[in-house]
Amino acid sequence: MNRNFDLKKSLIFSFLVFMFFSLLFILTEKRGNIYLAAKIFYSFFLSVLFLLILLKGKISLFRSVLFITTAVSFIIVYKVKLWGLTKNFFISPVKNSPEVPVCHIALASNFAITFFDQLKAALIYGWTQWGFYTIGVLYIFSTLAIGQAFCSWACFYGGIDEGFSKISPKQIIKFNNVPKIIRDFPVGFWIFLMLASVVLFEPVFCLWICPYKLTTAFLNRGGLFVYKMQILIFISVGIIFLIVLPLLLKKRTFCSFLCPFGGFISVAGRINPFLVYRDKSKCEKCRRCIEVCPNFAITDNYDVTSYCVKCGKCVDNCEKRAIFIGIKSEDEKIQNLGYIIYLFCVFLFAGAISSFFIPDAIVILLKLIIIPG
Repeated sequence: MNRNFDLKKSLIFSFLVFMFFSLLFILTEKRGNIYLAAKIFYSFFLSVLFLLILLKGKISLFRSVLFITTAVSFIIVYKVKLWGLTKNFFISPVKNSPEVPVCHIALASNFAITFFDQLKAALIYGWTQWGFYTIGVLYIFSTLAIGQAFCSWACFYGGIDEGFSKISPKQIIKFNNVPKIIRDFPVGFWIFLMLASVVLFEPVFCLWICPYKLTTAFLNRGGLFVYKMQILIFISVGIIFLIVLPLLLKKRTFCSFLCPFGGFISVAGRINPFLVYRDKSKCEKCRRCIEVCPNFAITDNYDVTSYCVKCGKCVDNCEKRAIFIGIKSEDEKIQNLGYIIYLFCVFLFAGAISSFFIPDAIVILLKLIIIPG
């Protein structure tokens, strides 16, 4: 159900978002005035998006702006970083180096190894001497604060297939639902990857499947046949699931069918209090929600499954205002309160994640304009 707030309340809420991030950045940013200025601008950018969502009563459009901006900024930041280190946009300077600080997809697919390593480190060196991925383990569990919404708000890769899914004004191929056994594939795939990674003791998904390696750096360098095969698979999977299928279907196909983090969070995110739910008395079963859902998360019976990433697209497109997002309740006051709490949670979480990329991308672009070459 679309909820638009009056101007006064909207301004107050958006000002709170601006002040939260501005104070956070003033207290933590130590790299100089240009980075602080970029982060203050970024705080303003977040508060404007928050204000527009409240005033317009629409979520998905303005969420997409943040989501796609995060993905583009992520690519800019890491490609420039790699170029500065190696004069190459694709090769990591150190073999098997984790060029992305904490990749949630890698952590999900390698969770068993990561957990074992951290448990061993804690037992041998003490709980205060954990390794690199400790913050990643905490990071994965912290995603439960917003559950599956992480995949439509905070994922710094997801804006890629979402961006391509928005290029075509109409769905070229009408394909809006899949059998349950196919939609459940990411969960089984996630479990398989964890087991395979334990057996081989290497990040199987990262080495052989993940097309997002194209946005950062390859884990290995060299001219061996196996590495060429890995790159070929990266490119093929990327073209099919990040570009071609999103363009044709207007759906996020990589997120829906291949992402191991999507499988993980569809299970772990069930304990999250935020839901997308339907008022059956208002629903006229027009199928509009099924058609616009980018993740094949609504069944032919209009049930919202655990694969829902709470993007708000079905909410925005329901003409009968029969779909809600927030904390499930029949009490309208609790619905409104749950809705605004949900918005604050996803904005604070997504804003914190994207703050590692968007302000830095702004600085990079400013330097290119001011100091060309």
